[in-house]
Amino acid sequence: MIGITLDEPVQLNALLRSFWPPAIVLLYLLCNSSALMANPMHVVFINPGHANLDNPTGHFWPEASRFAHAVAEDLDIQLEILHAERNAFRLQALVQDILKRPQKPDYLLLVNERFALTPIFDAIDKAGIPFFLAYNHYNQTLHLQPKPRQTHKHWLGALVPDNEFAGYQLAKKLITSLKGEPARLLAFSGDDVTSASLLRVKGLKRALQEHPSAKLQYIMPGEWRYDIPQQRTPGLLRRHPDINLIWAANGAMGLGALKGSTQSLRLQKVNIASINWDQDEITALQNGDLYASVGGHFMTAGWSLIMLYDYHHGRDFIDDGGSYQQRKIFEAVTRDNIQDYLPVLQTRQWQQLDYRGMSKTYNPELKNYQFSLGKTLRLGY
Repeated sequence: MIGITLDEPVQLNALLRSFWPPAIVLLYLLCNSSALMANPMHVVFINPGHANLDNPTGHFWPEASRFAHAVAEDLDIQLEILHAERNAFRLQALVQDILKRPQKPDYLLLVNERFALTPIFDAIDKAGIPFFLAYNHYNQTLHLQPKPRQTHKHWLGALVPDNEFAGYQLAKKLITSLKGEPARLLAFSGDDVTSASLLRVKGLKRALQEHPSAKLQYIMPGEWRYDIPQQRTPGLLRRHPDINLIWAANGAMGLGALKGSTQSLRLQKVNIASINWDQDEITALQNGDLYASVGGHFMTAGWSLIMLYDYHHGRDFIDDGGSYQQRKIFEAVTRDNIQDYLPVLQTRQWQQLDYRGMSKTYNPELKNYQFSLGKTLRLGY
């Protein structure tokens, strides 16, 4: 019999698969789960946002951390989360501090917000820490992204939500909500820099092209904040009285626009939709104040951990979508289907979901990842 140890799980699983069928591999892993957990993989996730829910940019980044923690707990990953508090210099400094550690983590999970990390990718690669990008692209040239594992050999891959699809889906839900009435839109983009904002606006404009009678009356950056749309919406509605839809690139801006619209003293109701699934958005949906919310992308860090976990245990995600993946992670929750999602979106008890069921390490027969809350809840969407 071949003598093997469990010190190197990647090499071990590769060896197992070369001799044994998947079912036997799964049985072996289950029987030796205690050995797998003896040395859990250590991942540092540097969250670019705030740790606390009480912040002006909404619940997205705190929720991303909470969801990632739930996934890590289920998979026995040692997850360390640091928050940059929407400060690009702090984001860089946190990474630099990790590179100087004598005991480095197994993996870095990074978010290249405002492309602040692009200048230091060489330093990260030189430090020899395998790193994975989530949420944002490598650089600002959105149509031309470099490939992982080439120039930077320690850059393992990327998982980027399809933000153009999100903006498109949001606009389509709004336009069709009018049931044939001419659509006149006010839009709040995030900013003029980040790929998420630029691509969501691109999706909005693609939807408008499919509906020639729909018009974009005004668009402005809301800087991902609640206060800017709240302050500007009343004046914009007075200046453009035919506006009947408001498209917002995140939840904080959507709720700010909702508050501002109630202060405008207009009799005509405006349908408002946003992106994020913040708790307050879900409440506004339940109350009928918000028409739709497109979300699920805050889960990207958690889904990335599943991909890294499988990679660590010898199942490379490159075989399912490549090393640089852009997935339609977004789902639309509206007044019509909100009851299906409420059991989890209302409680936010992410630890109650089964993440091992989404891992190819625990399910060797699994061919394709299904990163979707609807799929996890078995809604059939």
